[in-house]
Amino acid sequence: MTDLHLSYSPQNTIELLVKLHIASHDVKIKEENKISSLDNRINWLESEITCTQKSLEAITEEGTIYPTQKDGNVKWYVWKNGRREYLSKKNDKEIRNLVNKKYLELHLKDTINELRLLETNRKAQEKYRTDYAQNMLRQRHYSNILLADDKKENENRHAPNPENLKFYTKMGILVRSKSEVIIATALYDNNLKFEYERPVKIENNIYYPDFTVEKKKGDIIIWEHLGLIDNPDYRNKAYKKILKYNENGYYQGKNLILTYETAESPLDPMDVEHEIRKMCR
Repeated sequence: MTDLHLSYSPQNTIELLVKLHIASHDVKIKEENKISSLDNRINWLESEITCTQKSLEAITEEGTIYPTQKDGNVKWYVWKNGRREYLSKKNDKEIRNLVNKKYLELHLKDTINELRLLETNRKAQEKYRTDYAQNMLRQRHYSNILLADDKKENENRHAPNPENLKFYTKMGILVRSKSEVIIATALYDNNLKFEYERPVKIENNIYYPDFTVEKKKGDIIIWEHLGLIDNPDYRNKAYKKILKYNENGYYQGKNLILTYETAESPLDPMDVEHEIRKMCR
């Protein structure tokens, strides 16, 4: 979304209205890495359904898992073959696989429902959609005036290596990994306002936290997902960055969230939901 930094005065009312209109659309000139059409979204949904189905096929555990809680203690049960079975802590792998299976099944259901909705509306959109304003923005002599301020304001706004933004989220944001898709989706589904890789100036350096979350009272929380923590070079760089966060007032348990994964231990969606519940207290 285009940043708006105009003051509210009579002299710039028209400019503000124009900027608001530009900010409310996907401007392809400035946001080439975002989903820009209904067709792209439908293609992604179809691909996501295939990938999710393959992931579900790889999970061999049967049944539907659900938790019960009493006096702060959580017990896990699986319903299969018409009866309930208790899963003890010894069944940790089965519990995790069944939790991931349940999440994937729900995600698949959401994705299929959205695909059906978009396919229903695609014909109507093709019939009535126009791009007059966007076509105007594609003409340089217009865009140089309309987008001039934004170009100056956003010179240092973009994170490095945009070519690594390969994974689509349902809210139209490109991220760098499937784990970040899980985090972004969970934040969105919990109605939390967030930005992906928003630049944060710390001392003389610019950092790009994976997620910057704004709580209802305006408090800012940084969320870093450390997806290659078993890589020594990656781990050392992450450690140095976390130290910088700490030195500048960002602490885990207060306004800094850290999630981790390795090649053998991927991100658990339940861990993401747990962090969000703690954040929303």
